[in-house]
Amino acid sequence: MLSNLIIPKHLNSGDKVATVSLSWGGPGDARLRARYEIGKKQLQETFGVQVVEMPHTLKDPDFIYKNPQARADDLHEAFLNPGIKAVISTIGGSDSVRLIDKVDLNILRNNPKIFLGYSDATVTNFMCLAAGLRSYNGPAIMTQCGENGGMHDYVVASMRKTLFSNEVIGEIAPSAEGYTTEHVPWEDSSTFSQKRTMNPQTGWHYIQGEAPVSGRLIGGCGETHMMFVGSKIWSRADLWKDAILFMENSEDAISAEQFLYNMRCFGAQGIIQTLKGILFAKPCRVPLEKWADYGEMLKRVTAEFDRPDIPIVTHMDFGHVDPIFTLPFGAMATIDPAKKRFSIDEPGCL
Repeated sequence: MLSNLIIPKHLNSGDKVATVSLSWGGPGDARLRARYEIGKKQLQETFGVQVVEMPHTLKDPDFIYKNPQARADDLHEAFLNPGIKAVISTIGGSDSVRLIDKVDLNILRNNPKIFLGYSDATVTNFMCLAAGLRSYNGPAIMTQCGENGGMHDYVVASMRKTLFSNEVIGEIAPSAEGYTTEHVPWEDSSTFSQKRTMNPQTGWHYIQGEAPVSGRLIGGCGETHMMFVGSKIWSRADLWKDAILFMENSEDAISAEQFLYNMRCFGAQGIIQTLKGILFAKPCRVPLEKWADYGEMLKRVTAEFDRPDIPIVTHMDFGHVDPIFTLPFGAMATIDPAKKRFSIDEPGCL
């Protein structure tokens, strides 16, 4: 049950954190190594942690692709090392599903510590979930930690509250910095000091629901979910009961219609019928004028499965836009549609 997950201890300045390449070997691409290094440097300078690589973290992308067992071994080594307090994904990809039958869930369960990532790291989040361990949907090394011109204040504040504290996280507001999806080539390190163009904050859209609801957080990247539905780490339907589903779309910029098809998969499993609420991130690489289409699909699919009452919040600041906040799996959260308020009502860590 989401209420019984093992909760890791919070981080402190000076702690060692491991970086792992569990999907795509971006850090090992010579053209992109500088992006990894700036992410590592900014993480260390911002939080005072010591970043260490696992044996295969910096292997080239071809090696990473051809050796899923090596990736699983890195995850095992990071969790088994008592001197390492957290494990952070370097970057996403589309290939973590090949680790499902290679990762020993007992190692994760018996050596609890923070795992942080998003996008294809959703697979590892669900491995932790299957092991009974809380993990975290949030920044990766080459993306948010390597942000041009330094990490966003919004990202840093959320990480501090969620991963470097044992106090209740509390209310979370939209990013006052606005948002960006601007693509800047990582091959040219001379651009790293140039901040990306920010767009005005859209606000979070409370498009359905009236009464406040509370539930435990579970979710991730929708396209990644579709790759491991039915696998041994996919959560049985009763685990989603009374939960708040948070959903991000990938950089593939799937159409609103495809998004509806993916969400119907949740309805077909009986998941939508038992949820307390749905949170949907700002869609990546989709024109702003089309964002509302995804909200309409959420309203449609909840009506199709007889739950037009479910509170839905869209345009939220997590997933494949920047800056983002960090979501702890299994933490109790509250959506108050009338007050347009969202909060995480527990500490992220012990």
